[in-house]
Amino acid sequence: MRAITTVPPSGGITLSQLDLEKGDGVKVRTLFTGICGTDKEIALGKLSFARPEKGRSLVLGHEAVGVVDDSSGYSSFKEGDIVVPMVRRPGGCRMCRLGRQDFCEDGDFVEAGIRGKNGFMREEFLEDPRFLVKVDDPSTVNLAVLTEPLKNVMKIKETFQFLRGRIPWYCQDSTLSCKNLYVFGTGTEGLLISMVFKSLGMNVVEVNRHPLGENIMKFLDDNRISYIDTSSERLDIKVRDMSMDAAIDAVGAMDVLKEITDNISNNGIAIMFGTSGQMPSSTFDILERVVDRNVTVVGSVDGAKIHYSEAIDFIETHGKTMHMDRIITGKYSPEDLKIFTEKEKEEIKKVIAWS
Repeated sequence: MRAITTVPPSGGITLSQLDLEKGDGVKVRTLFTGICGTDKEIALGKLSFARPEKGRSLVLGHEAVGVVDDSSGYSSFKEGDIVVPMVRRPGGCRMCRLGRQDFCEDGDFVEAGIRGKNGFMREEFLEDPRFLVKVDDPSTVNLAVLTEPLKNVMKIKETFQFLRGRIPWYCQDSTLSCKNLYVFGTGTEGLLISMVFKSLGMNVVEVNRHPLGENIMKFLDDNRISYIDTSSERLDIKVRDMSMDAAIDAVGAMDVLKEITDNISNNGIAIMFGTSGQMPSSTFDILERVVDRNVTVVGSVDGAKIHYSEAIDFIETHGKTMHMDRIITGKYSPEDLKIFTEKEKEEIKKVIAWS
């Protein structure tokens, strides 16, 4: 079968021919796999923690949706079921044993297509049924490839709902309609974050450092999401008219934290998703503002099985009405390996179609 492989940590990208692994599990035929920044960084040799399952090569791909070809007697699935595989697999720590490997305490986990486990950029794979999540509505199969990035957003929402319970953090009518959320970054995760929090009734502002193309602007307009381009507009002026009650960084640049702490309201909530090698210009200034303003800052990464299920529910409920299909800006064949190194105009999410 065809498979897209790399040799971590040095990188490279190859369309290989592999045999299906032997063993027990549900046999899944891959329909679509998504490409994200992590895949590209592994292919370019920029992620030092990437490692193969065995040997030298790693099958890429952690965003996938497929169809069950053989349930192998597992009663929870049948042939024809649409399924999404989970990425992170538990180690032996307390949180992993509780099914919350997204809160792993010792780092002893593996991640499909990233570190220690082959991924899903191949025509078929065997999967432990514990790590498959069913898609109930087959008509959403094209959007279900977004389940993996969306499950990260569901984890962020869970964190947000927990944090806002620390004080009476809502409006006089008991809703969130007067609360303003600023989302930094207009990539796939940023747009999905904006969708989910807009569905909670908040006013959402997308923040980026360059003008956006027509595709993203129409997506934002249709979902009544505001936008500010800080290359031509000042964030602090925007905040004067529309306070920053909460902020989520989907960029992974540490200097965004300074932008947030410079402008966030007292008792605000800031959630950081993603990391980079950049450092803030003044750590002390940031810390001082966080303390003086009672701002809660928290990091968030990955998600648990419940977040996959919540992501699928959101896709089935809101995916069509909120125009989620516009996030997928191109579908390609496995032979189009240039998609890992070339960025197309107005690109958001590239998807590989396997059949």
